[in-house]
This record gives sequence, C-alpha cells and structure tokens, in this order.
Amino acid sequence: MYVKPREESIEDLSAKKLSDVQLRKVITQGYSDLSLSEISRYKRQYAVMFIDSQYSADTINKLFKAYAKGKIDVDDLFQAVKYTTYKPQNEQYIDEYLKSIDDKVLGHTTATQTFSACLYEHCTYKETMEYVRSGAFYPTEYASLSVTSDVAEQLDKMGVSLRACEGFNYCYDVDDLKEALDREAAIFVEDKDVALKVCEYMKLPDWSSFRSKVEYEMGRDIANLTGNKLDELRIEFTVATRGRALYDKVQAEYISFVNEMKQAPPADIIEAAYDIVIRDNIVTYCDEYYPELSSEQFEALMSSKNTLDEIYEVWCKNGDLHSIDDVGIAIVETADRIQISLDREKQEKIAAEKSEPVPEQKRAVVKPKHKSR
Repeated sequence: MYVKPREESIEDLSAKKLSDVQLRKVITQGYSDLSLSEISRYKRQYAVMFIDSQYSADTINKLFKAYAKGKIDVDDLFQAVKYTTYKPQNEQYIDEYLKSIDDKVLGHTTATQTFSACLYEHCTYKETMEYVRSGAFYPTEYASLSVTSDVAEQLDKMGVSLRACEGFNYCYDVDDLKEALDREAAIFVEDKDVALKVCEYMKLPDWSSFRSKVEYEMGRDIANLTGNKLDELRIEFTVATRGRALYDKVQAEYISFVNEMKQAPPADIIEAAYDIVIRDNIVTYCDEYYPELSSEQFEALMSSKNTLDEIYEVWCKNGDLHSIDDVGIAIVETADRIQISLDREKQEKIAAEKSEPVPEQKRAVVKPKHKSR
C-alpha cells in the first residue's frame, strides 16, 4: 500500500474545500501519515466522515493500521466511524474489537457491526459480542442489535411486545411481525435477556409445551416478562415435568405390585400390609408433590427397573423416616444411591476395558510398489 507524503496528503485534503476547523484538526490532531494518505483518497463526503468523527486520532490510526494489514476492509472503516460524529462511547473498546478479529471470535464484518452497535446499545463490546454469538441477536448496519427472525417469531407468539426499525430513524410497534420481517426491519425487545433465554429454551424438545405454560402463567402481564422470570418458570416447568414422569412410573409399578398381591394367599396379604401402605404413601406423595431433582437424580430414578421398590427399600433402612412428608427425603436418597451405583459400574467397565489385553495383530505384508515406467 502506497502511503503519500504527509504534505501531499494535507494538500489533497485542502483541495476538498475543508473548513478551517476541519483542516486544523487534520494538521494538529496527530493523524498518522497512513491515515491522512487514505483519507485524502476519498471523496469529500467520506473524508469529512473521518475528520468529523469524535474518535481520537489514535483510534482512527488503529483503524487504518488494521485496514492496511488486511484485518478489516474499506466497508468496515466506514461502518466503524459513520455514527461517531456525536457519540464515540464505543471508542474504549477499539482494542477488544480488533483483537476479536485477530482471535477469529467474529468475522471482520460482524465484529465491526458489533463494535458499532456499542454506540447505542449501552453494552460493553464483550457483552454485545456475546449477544451476537448466542444466536439470539445479529448486529445491523445501523449501530444496533436486532433480534433474529426465529427468536422474534417465538417472542411474538408469546405476546411479548416488539419494536421494529427500518433504517436509522423509522421505528414503530410491531403489529404484524411477518410484514416487518418482509420489509427487512430490525426487531427489538425491551429486555434482551428474554430473547437470550427464549433462544436457549426454544432448542429444547419440550419448547412448545413450555411456551404454553409461560403464556398461561403470565397472561396479560406478558409485557413484564424478564429473563429471570423465564428462568423461574423453566425451573417450575422442569420440576413438574419430571414429577409427572416419576409419578407415572411408580404408579405403574404400584399397580403391578398390587395385582401380584391379589394373587397371593390372604395370610401373605395381611403380612404385607405395611409394604402396601408404604408403597401407597410413596405413590400418593409423587402424585401430590414434585420433588426437586437434578437432571442426574431424575435420570437415575428413571433408569431403575423398579423405582418404587428401591424407594421402599431406602425407606425401610432409614429409621428417621416416619411421615408421608419424609417420602421426599427417601426419593432423593434413592436417586443418589442409584447414581453412585451407576458411576461405580461405569468406572468398573472403563477399568475392565483398560485391563483387557490387546489381541495380537498379524503383521501386514507390505507389497513392493511397481515402479512407474
């Protein structure tokens, strides 16, 4: 890249009929020879964009240095400065922005638009970058973050209020999302965390059911939905879903147990009265309460051939359990015991595989290659 002598660059810029203030800034603010050389090549309206920017000369120099090294292109240059005449608040992130390109965290175009979005989104570059990487947002060319169309559609179905912007200034409340998207409008939601959580949860197989729960629980108050509230509702939904699945399992096992007892002699049934009562209490508890289980605990319980029998066994061994309210303790202890057993089996399997002798491999006969003629 040819860099013109400083005097030549200043002379070329003077010929663009810059104001005295602009020309003084060119001469005195510490722009590098590279920056002035490149700025002087542009038409007046584009040269003025850089000169009138509220960025310091040091930031402009960093941008042009990155351009000279091929990290960013000319479109990135203009995108980075075109909204900085009055508001340079993203200038503090210039080094993070350029480093994210070096580290290939974002492509140069996306990184530049993300950097530009920091002007108006009131987020750090790191935060803005994470919004983009989440898949819930994309940076627009108008220094903003738009909700992606897939997430916007889910928010719209839930009844969450959305705003749309076409260009930089034409903004309106969304009444018809499809029409707004067809017009390539950027879509905004008041609480970005709601969009983040929706983007996360909509990937789960039970999303439709969960969305229905959110709509039902929030009702007309959906406008006040927050990311934290969505997390709370998700926890409630998960606990209830797992609770119903556990109840269905132990109930089926209880029915099977009762049917077997019906075939037993009366004396055996009388002797098993305690067994029947405790098992009935366990099923009743699972019907009325949803124990809070971790994913591992839930999977452990569901992996058992007979969960009801295992919970009953723990109940009998723990002398501190008495009332139906204590069934929850027995359920958790059972889950942990099963998990320990599963972990032990897994470790033993790994150890066995490591200790198995490797069968001898017959040495392959390597045939000589034919010489090319």
